[in-house]
Amino acid sequence: ATEGKFDVIHAHDWLVAYAAKTLKNSYNIPIVATIHATEAGRNSGIHDETQRYINDTEWMLTYEASEVIVNSNYMKNELQRLFGLPYEKINVIPNGINLSNFTGIERDYDFRRQYAMDNEKIILYVGRLVYEKGVQHLIAAMPKILSNYNDAKLIIAGRGGMMDELRAEASNLGLNDKIYFTGYLNSKQVQKMYKCADVAVFPSTYEPFGIVALEAMLSENPIVVSDIGGLNEIVQHKENGMKTYCGNPNSIADAILELLYDHK
Repeated sequence: ATEGKFDVIHAHDWLVAYAAKTLKNSYNIPIVATIHATEAGRNSGIHDETQRYINDTEWMLTYEASEVIVNSNYMKNELQRLFGLPYEKINVIPNGINLSNFTGIERDYDFRRQYAMDNEKIILYVGRLVYEKGVQHLIAAMPKILSNYNDAKLIIAGRGGMMDELRAEASNLGLNDKIYFTGYLNSKQVQKMYKCADVAVFPSTYEPFGIVALEAMLSENPIVVSDIGGLNEIVQHKENGMKTYCGNPNSIADAILELLYDHK
């Protein structure tokens, strides 16, 4: 009000929904809403009252908005299915990344040796350690990978609520020396890690877009992704990456092995 008239309110996801609605009604300014993900998608459905509240708030925000932005056709279809939005109200604007992110960054062997031996190929996962990112399926793929290609090491970069559970899974498989959890890495370390890797894997079970896949491509890593969500739209199988059956460790292992043995 003190700054003068604004033309539009841009609201991102459910947390700001009620603030956006109040501003819209107080000042008669239209809302554009960006929905980055949905509660139903993240949790494979709505299972409790908290999730129902968030789902209802998401619906309210999309209802109050004049236009809705999503980052993939997958999300456009999801919002139509969940909230019954008119198709023409949903605008697909894909995510992008800065093309100079890896300019001047080369493979740093001293950095690499902190995580793997020179003879080991690094299989890299970067992202949050939560169920829908599918890291548990990647860990489950490691015994098959190692039985066919012993000089491989899985580096899991990131943190999240599943850290202890995933460490236990690695330990139960007897793979503590072949799976390394880095914890949090800053942006510079992440750039270096991409440059040190030999394959980047994103085995999500729910993924509205998958910006990490673009980062890995830009770093010149071959990528393996699930055939789901936005990842399914970004990657054309065996053209700019490998696609695997969602939630299938056997399929993940096969795709990684094919890349490890591809010396072109």
